[in-house]
Amino acid sequence: MAPYLQSKAHLRELVTRSTTIDSYLFHLLVRQNLTCGILKSMNRSYTELIARLRKIEANSPRVRMRELGGFRIQDREYEMYAIDFRAKEPGTVKICISAGMHGDELASVEAMAQFLEKNANNEALLKTFSFTIFPCDNPSGYELETRENADGIDLNREFRKSNPASEVKILADAAEQMTFDHVYELHEDVDSYGFYLYEIAADKSMRAGPDVVRAVSAAGYPVNLSECIEGMEAHCGVIAPGVSRIRRRHLPKAVFIYRLGAPHVMTFETPGRALPLEDRVRMQLICLAVALEKAGGVSNVGKSS
Repeated sequence: MAPYLQSKAHLRELVTRSTTIDSYLFHLLVRQNLTCGILKSMNRSYTELIARLRKIEANSPRVRMRELGGFRIQDREYEMYAIDFRAKEPGTVKICISAGMHGDELASVEAMAQFLEKNANNEALLKTFSFTIFPCDNPSGYELETRENADGIDLNREFRKSNPASEVKILADAAEQMTFDHVYELHEDVDSYGFYLYEIAADKSMRAGPDVVRAVSAAGYPVNLSECIEGMEAHCGVIAPGVSRIRRRHLPKAVFIYRLGAPHVMTFETPGRALPLEDRVRMQLICLAVALEKAGGVSNVGKSS
């Protein structure tokens, strides 16, 4: 039941007592223009995440962080980044990894960071692959632990829109300058009891979805075996929409990058509330390891133990 709100101060107190912000409270915050104050009081810090990534960069000549552009939201300034992770003579298979599109999907950002920490000096991996990593697509949502950004916008419906959110414009401008062979989007579904994924590939030989699902299941984790997930037909944990049926405007980032020419895109969805964070992170790392093995035959990808 929604709490009875006595004043703006009461609303602020409700949120600051909570470790996360549910959708009801968050939209009240947006309407009352209080998100800036709450951002300043939350425990999770985008600045600390970037410092963690800078430390990885400092310890590996193969990792380079690039500033993509800054934006202002609710009186806070943020800088967006991409991470180039590649050898001096880059591998020929171009991989894109994206995390943190929705701020309440914590395992995506943590798995991205752990993947980079474990593989920062993995020369065997970089003989085959060149990586571009978008470490946190929604900085304000990351700090608030909300699906939306601090203005209440779901960024994953803003691509190829006439007037997108600032974060999306920065990400879209960057993606349009790049080409990828495989794209891996790290997500979570807070309503799902088990793992599932989306996969788009016109060339069926590129598909790795069933292999990923089998690996997650073999590790002892639940798979969502529903025949309909998020209103779409699913088979054994894989949603593979026909290419001709994919919409062309107000896109998720995965579909946007596919429309830019990436031939193979997968979105991994771990169960956001059904398991502890460490298990969901391990699931994401398993997904990346299996997907990369399928994409380039490389099996020594660092995984969570």
